[in-house]
Amino acid sequence: MNDIDIYKQVEKNINELAENGVSFSIPVTHEEIEAYINTREKDFMPPSEWIPSNITGMKVLLLAGAGGQQAPLFAAIGADVTLIDMSDKMLERDREVAERENLRIKIEKGNMCDLSRFDDEYFDFIVNPPSLFYVPDVVPVFKECHRVLKNGGIFMMIAPNPINYVCDYDSEKNIYVACNKLPYISQEKEDQGDWIEYGHTLDSYIGGQIRCGFSIIGFYEDRSGEPCDTYFATRAVKNQFAL
Repeated sequence: MNDIDIYKQVEKNINELAENGVSFSIPVTHEEIEAYINTREKDFMPPSEWIPSNITGMKVLLLAGAGGQQAPLFAAIGADVTLIDMSDKMLERDREVAERENLRIKIEKGNMCDLSRFDDEYFDFIVNPPSLFYVPDVVPVFKECHRVLKNGGIFMMIAPNPINYVCDYDSEKNIYVACNKLPYISQEKEDQGDWIEYGHTLDSYIGGQIRCGFSIIGFYEDRSGEPCDTYFATRAVKNQFAL
């Protein structure tokens, strides 16, 4: 399957998730927005200490982060928000919240691997919610993020812990079994049907950022879920020159 076919199928899959009301497609309420303005705390948002206190007017890119959640919250605290995502159904959620709350969000349909519509060194801050598991190679994403970020700009990425893909759950024994190799490719498993997902290595996620010119300056791991259903986040700063 070539890249065009892969991304068409991914778009179809995500649109179906949105239509079925998956949790990350449920728009924030007015009350949630007001609470975030006051506290800067929300379970699906970056830690408050990772977000500049003087974010007003800063150019923030939500990379593959549609669903009516993160983009409206960043806009509500004063950021100049641009959102890019390939799912029309997910983008509709952000339009709904922007209109309801009178928030200014630039909404773009597109692939996170191709940010050519944006100028070099345009953004101050890029936030990538969990979504890199929909691309077969994360390096093109990191290269594009490095290009469109200003020198000293911040790139934040949230991704599944690779152990999520190494292990499958055995419902009969009620245990997780290590049975998959990395990198994980869903198309190689017969029971995945049309679902497309990639399990990348830590070298791809962390080493890939470093090789593209980022310095990792923050890291945390979410251990609130099941042992093999956890996420981690990195906060990186753009260096002037890539390695």
